[in-house]
Amino acid sequence: MKRDGVVLGAAMDPQTKTLVLDPLIGRTLSQYRIESLLGQGGMGVVYRARDLKLQRPVALKLLPADLTADPERRKRFVLEARAAARISHPAIAQIYDVDEQEGTIFIAMELVEGKTIRTLIENGELDLLGAIDIALQVAGGLAKAHAAGILHRDIKPANVMQTPDGHVKILDFGLAKLLNPETSTLMLAGGGDSSSALAQTQVGALKGTPAYMSPEQVKGERLDARSDIFSLGCMLFEMTTGKAPFARATAVETMHAIAFADPPALSSIRPNLPVGLRQIVSKCLQKRPEDRYADARALVEDLRVLRRETESGLVRGLSLKERLDETLDRLRHLTPADYAWLAGATLVVASVIYLLLAKTGSMVQLVPLAVAVLLLYRKIRDQPRKLSELFARKVAQIPEVRLIVCGEGKITVGVDRAVGQLYGRINEQLNQCNQKLFFGQPMSVVIRDDLSPEETRQMLAGAGVQYVRDDAIQAHDSTASASRR
Repeated sequence: MKRDGVVLGAAMDPQTKTLVLDPLIGRTLSQYRIESLLGQGGMGVVYRARDLKLQRPVALKLLPADLTADPERRKRFVLEARAAARISHPAIAQIYDVDEQEGTIFIAMELVEGKTIRTLIENGELDLLGAIDIALQVAGGLAKAHAAGILHRDIKPANVMQTPDGHVKILDFGLAKLLNPETSTLMLAGGGDSSSALAQTQVGALKGTPAYMSPEQVKGERLDARSDIFSLGCMLFEMTTGKAPFARATAVETMHAIAFADPPALSSIRPNLPVGLRQIVSKCLQKRPEDRYADARALVEDLRVLRRETESGLVRGLSLKERLDETLDRLRHLTPADYAWLAGATLVVASVIYLLLAKTGSMVQLVPLAVAVLLLYRKIRDQPRKLSELFARKVAQIPEVRLIVCGEGKITVGVDRAVGQLYGRINEQLNQCNQKLFFGQPMSVVIRDDLSPEETRQMLAGAGVQYVRDDAIQAHDSTASASRR
């Protein structure tokens, strides 16, 4: 839940912005003075409060007054806090306290400032590296939670936020469930076994957000850590393409797609994404849990490798089998209109060849057609070079860009200072150029704000220099003169 740039340790659906007087505002529960309402959802109401002992702001989550008579809901509320409080990790919103006063149960938790990933996606504020880094941090937090025996069950962009300094926080363990309830030592007040309350929702209950549920969640089957991995795969898909892989018009259609439909290929939405990313997302979104990553730690390792390759500009080429698989996958996901155009074009070409052969009875008349095809091939062959030149002309108009060097599909852009918006502008130009590419590997770009004088000298002395800003040339000349002395 987000309001005025503040996201609580438990995210919920936004409510009306109409000002409503709340009788709890101004009251003190234990050591917490309630200051304002932040939001409410199915498992509680959340207030901004002040910890009077430690003099710090907190998010205070209370069970709604009209639901306090429900013993099962009270148990789940307390269990949420005790389960989440067991986890200590930079990527998980911290639980400070759980208490009860005058029949009101509440949880004091970290009040986190920043933006939800949902907001970042909707505002187009995520570039590829940003999406990978968020997924890596979330996977690390999940690995810690899973190691403690806790499953989140509602990983989605609205339940993950990014602070202004780039750190990620997983919010809302309101659906948390112990992985091994029979081994849990958590006890509810009054001596009851808290794990039983979680175990009751283990099979046959639908808990979570439809577009990000795993197939086993949709079917009401027993869950384990691989369910969270599927949900994170959905989130990573959306962060890199802007679209949720299984979202449909209704919740029922969405859940049916999750259970039975294949996700669209990443390359069909954004064709220049790295092979490693496509493989990671594909493995996360496998229907059978045993075909996914065995645990979040394995996912973390692959994401780390992908981040290193992306930062360095290394993009592994596709094998022939992968190219064929990708082509077939694109064909499977063509729209009816695309199939019609493809069939029409094939029919036209076949008809021309047939008529020429029927009229002449020889292949001589096909020579002009062959020449035209060769000229077209030459144009397509030179297209990558022309597109890299087009990219350089466009990006050179950005004031912060100092130099651009192209070579073998990899473009290095030297900038004064690497900021998020600059990444977005450069990647937008890259996407536009790659969309025009008929064949071959898409271009990749490395944005550098840490080029040393020696690296700059080597780049300017080599081939492929497309653009150099005037002051960069002057700095290079000054460095060269100093070195000669």
